[in-house]
Amino acid sequence: MPLYLMSREDSCIIVFAKAPIMGHVKTRLAEDMDASAVLSLYRNFVKDIIDKIFDMGHHIKIFYDPSGSESLMREWLGDRHELVLQTGSDLGQKMANAFEYVFRNGTKQALLMGTDFPDLPKKIISDAMHVLKSKDAVIGPAVDGGYYLIGFSSATYLPMLFTDIPWGTSAVFQKTMDIFLSSGFVVHRLPEWRDVDVYDDLKDLILCLENQPDKAINTYSALKNIGMINV
Repeated sequence: MPLYLMSREDSCIIVFAKAPIMGHVKTRLAEDMDASAVLSLYRNFVKDIIDKIFDMGHHIKIFYDPSGSESLMREWLGDRHELVLQTGSDLGQKMANAFEYVFRNGTKQALLMGTDFPDLPKKIISDAMHVLKSKDAVIGPAVDGGYYLIGFSSATYLPMLFTDIPWGTSAVFQKTMDIFLSSGFVVHRLPEWRDVDVYDDLKDLILCLENQPDKAINTYSALKNIGMINV
């Protein structure tokens, strides 16, 4: 029996992940790097994020893309976590559908995050879950103007946050905050963090991991294997 079927959790972390298909992941990074190296890095980004969350004892639900890749996802990540297909016409609808899915199935508090920041500290994730006990919502702003994490309780979920947002632009975080504030929500803002979307982002990550490899040990090993970190 898959481990995720052995308990009914009151809280969970939703992880959005793409199937590890060359040309399907980290496409902007692949403009400046070999596609196989990008795929290797992506696999290890995901592993670092999932390992951190699992080590902290949180339940994980992995919402994957594209349709038809469940067997590939299960071959890659195993049966430890529930796999659910992302559904919706754009990112906002996919996130809204994911929150509605977990709340409909009994989850009381949920965070949603991606996998573009393998060095995100455990403490930020822990703090995000903890503040949902006293705040209406939590959000983690990204350096590029988006956000890397968002969370609610089932009683404070606000679907309007996921409609009419200019996804993929530097206005995403501010537009989201405007909706929160106009709705009277008490929102906890996490520290700003950097996604790894383009080659300059990766160079920043390398500088970080050269000094502190344990912040993303799988990604660090992958960077060594492809010759981007020399020790």
